[in-house]
Amino acid sequence: MRIEIKDIIAPHFWNTFKSKKTNQIYEGGRNSTKTSMIAIKTVFNCLANDNCSAVALRSHKTELRNSVFKEIKRACKRLGLIENIDYKATVSPMEIKFNNDNTIYFAGGDDYEAVKGMIDENKLIKIVWFEELTGFKDEDTIDQIKATFTRGNNDWFMAMYSYNPPKNKYDWVNQWKQSKIGDKDYLISHTDYRSVPEEWIGLKAIEEAEKLKKNDEKRYNWIWLGEIIGLEGLIYNPDLLQYVDEKYLQDNKVKILYLDFSIDSGHQTSATAVNCYGYGTDGYWYLLDIYYYSPNEKPNKKAPSELSKDIFNFELLMTKKWSAVTDKETIDSAEGALRNQYFKDYGRRLHPVDKGVNKEQLIEYSQDFLANKKFRIIRNNNTSIFTKEFINYKWLQGSIEKGKPIPDKTEQEFKAEKYFNSYTNDYAYTYCDHTIDSFQYWIKDNLQKLGLKQ
Repeated sequence: MRIEIKDIIAPHFWNTFKSKKTNQIYEGGRNSTKTSMIAIKTVFNCLANDNCSAVALRSHKTELRNSVFKEIKRACKRLGLIENIDYKATVSPMEIKFNNDNTIYFAGGDDYEAVKGMIDENKLIKIVWFEELTGFKDEDTIDQIKATFTRGNNDWFMAMYSYNPPKNKYDWVNQWKQSKIGDKDYLISHTDYRSVPEEWIGLKAIEEAEKLKKNDEKRYNWIWLGEIIGLEGLIYNPDLLQYVDEKYLQDNKVKILYLDFSIDSGHQTSATAVNCYGYGTDGYWYLLDIYYYSPNEKPNKKAPSELSKDIFNFELLMTKKWSAVTDKETIDSAEGALRNQYFKDYGRRLHPVDKGVNKEQLIEYSQDFLANKKFRIIRNNNTSIFTKEFINYKWLQGSIEKGKPIPDKTEQEFKAEKYFNSYTNDYAYTYCDHTIDSFQYWIKDNLQKLGLKQ
């Protein structure tokens, strides 16, 4: 059966598919099908040319099997190839070898030297594909990798780069791409889902895009259209918060089905915040209440044993008040002292969530959750600290311009108003981002339950 390339790639790639320009940048929004096109293009060239092998890269080798390796196999199928007849695929070593002896190798940017040693010196590497370019460290890293595989080529060589643009215009990838505009050795393609056949994307994905466009157009422009929207001072959009009074639940006969708790544990100056969430029969998540203890500017600070007792009593009050069971108790995995104390005192294991090293990823998860508009805050004095920290959650000055935005962790003083928490029976004199960190840990620990991950 004859396969027509135009039938298996989106129309916006028809004019560039056969290009052999040395550097080809494919950026765009979600579901623009750039990754599947590059995989098809790589396989197509390995089949159509003699002595033409390729290397597909991710920033880390652990990411290969479920991304570029799977995508190349999918491309083989779309081109009508049959595994073990037209090609052989192995995972140790990870490679796909065609009957004409051309091979596609797979490497992590953290281990490409090992792959270089596996490649037959008589084979030319004609294609290098950097998938998810934003995961690589910097321009020097990709230049070094590219230089490793270009040797021996006299006629043509292609380095292809695919990624969704970071929102920050100062990110190295955006700066690098901007510097290549007008360079005759670079093809630059920007695409999005709107010119992809609907049946390829699916109605659910299109509905998700349209919902985000309605709820948060700025994030829609970035995620789905691949636009660089820039980073401003505020991290969250305050308009995405929804407030109701406790009476609203009673009037609308909303029952809380179960509870979640998330803990950001403080130390000498930073607060301990315990957020209580409830899932309602109306399909909304509610921030029901907050335990908040700030040791800042207090001569006598609570020990882990005291915090453990406070947290247990707070959770007990919540389960009684809402007549609901607890589904999950989340805490930062780096906080071992309070976790151990809580288990010692009550025999209950707080679930540690690995917040990772990428704060932006935690923020992205929480922004996606808020954009669904399925989160409401019960308006009371205890939860007012969440609002205070939310609307003042900002990027650290200067970090955006350096391409590595980080939140400002400076404790801010309350001015005229005072914050009093009824569960600690105490005032806080400063605030920062403690309820927000707690919120982000909860979301990271419950991605599937919150509809953020399949």
